Amino acid sequence: MLIRGYRNEFHESLPAPLVSIITVTYNASSCLRRCIESVLSLSLTNVEHVIVDGDSTDGTTDFLREYNDKIACWLSEPDKGIYDAMNKAIGFARGSWILFLGADDTLLPGFKDMLVNLTDSSTIYYGDYCYDSQVLGKEFTGYRLSKSNICHQNIFYPRAVFRKYKYNVRYKVSADYFLNIQCWADRQFKFKYFPALIANYASGGFSSTVVDEEFNKDLASNIRKYLGLTVYYRYRFKQFRNKYRRLSAGSGVNTNV
Repeated sequence: MLIRGYRNEFHESLPAPLVSIITVTYNASSCLRRCIESVLSLSLTNVEHVIVDGDSTDGTTDFLREYNDKIACWLSEPDKGIYDAMNKAIGFARGSWILFLGADDTLLPGFKDMLVNLTDSSTIYYGDYCYDSQVLGKEFTGYRLSKSNICHQNIFYPRAVFRKYKYNVRYKVSADYFLNIQCWADRQFKFKYFPALIANYASGGFSSTVVDEEFNKDLASNIRKYLGLTVYYRYRFKQFRNKYRRLSAGSGVNTNV
């Protein structure tokens, strides 16, 4: 099945800056309504929702037709994975700012609060998110980025990021992590944190059940290349320390003395 090119034109006269929320989905009709309604509930006139479906077989397209007058753009066709779909969706988005929201995620009122901060087209803005009833996020450093990713659901990327980069589809689970590492090293962009609770990030999704072996294999070299030697050596030392503690714990040696 191939359904392409549906475009609602009701956003044509909206004031700048337009924010594009991108959702890619596959056989997720059971939770997609909650995602869409969370966007609509904020009643924002400068937001468009772009949805790209990977040719689902669970009635997703019939469901999306119900929202024809509320979704800016949707299409359904086969793709090569999550990040291939995201790259495709970016081509349909018209916003000056882009945020990615999973089909099982929901926006929170802090999203609306964040919009007033989107003032610099060379800045990647990010905030906090809710995961299993915990508020997570806070400000990142290069070293913290070497240890964990900034959650995809609470980042506002300026359009300029995707004029320069695409998601590397070789990384099936962590291409967004790699993109953030690239952008952190890129002098054209800077990251800025605001303490706004932007989205609820659902547990049990694809990234929590699938290991990205290619990304993990390349991580150390990417840290060295993009985040610098100081961060790289701290990262390597932490790896060595953790490995030593695991080995010591297995042998019964007390490492806290």
